[in-house]
Amino acid sequence: MTTTEISAPIIAVDGVSKRFNAGTDKEVTALENIDLAIRPGEFISLLGPSGCGKSTLLRCLADLAEPTGGTVTLNGKTPRAARQDRDYGMVFQQAGLFDWRSVRRNVELPLQVAGVDRATRREKAEEMLELVRLSEFARHYPWQLSGGMQQRVAIARALSADPSILFMDEPLGALDEMNRERLQGELLRIWSDTQTTVVFVTHSISEAVFLSSRIVVMSARPGRIAASIDVDLPYPRTAKTRTLPEFFDKVTEVRQALYGAPSDQAV
Repeated sequence: MTTTEISAPIIAVDGVSKRFNAGTDKEVTALENIDLAIRPGEFISLLGPSGCGKSTLLRCLADLAEPTGGTVTLNGKTPRAARQDRDYGMVFQQAGLFDWRSVRRNVELPLQVAGVDRATRREKAEEMLELVRLSEFARHYPWQLSGGMQQRVAIARALSADPSILFMDEPLGALDEMNRERLQGELLRIWSDTQTTVVFVTHSISEAVFLSSRIVVMSARPGRIAASIDVDLPYPRTAKTRTLPEFFDKVTEVRQALYGAPSDQAV
């Protein structure tokens, strides 16, 4: 997938701030003056220390929180209009599947809510399960799957309406290291196959470098954009990518942007 072409942003964030408990003695400024333009087809990671507002920014994009100031547009629309038009899907840290529904029926759920007929939503669910390589588990239930498999079902569900944007809030954070790395590779394959624009929240520098075409580094609260770093490692990325000197150089660059510390300083 090529993301270097100049194109109009699919997501535009202009001067966004977010304050909680505004006007009270408990007021907290989570975000301050965020400007961000994301082009179609980019894989963007939001990276920063705990409490810096990464998830808050993602929630503002996804119409789950309203900015105190500034504007957000997705496909030229407000987040609410984009949500109503199913322009984006969302994946959280926990898969959030319904144990009493089969895997296929979990994937069908957004289409069912949207009023799509049974035959069409079944066909689409089967297509999405093939995409995430879980076709043979369509009639299983979530509790019969591993954590990584459940997250793949959640990704299939989020993509069932063919959104142009996929928001992911630390979706791999609860997995062990082996499954996390395996699912990172699967996620890149799915991204390449679907051409979806991804905005991905993570605490992991190495994960951000492995996945992203660009990393947006955020400062400690109040969250601001401290750096925007292009990751020019070639795709497809594999286990070998993690061993390249260029990979370690990029990890060092991102670490210095995040911590403002020399690469040999303990963090």
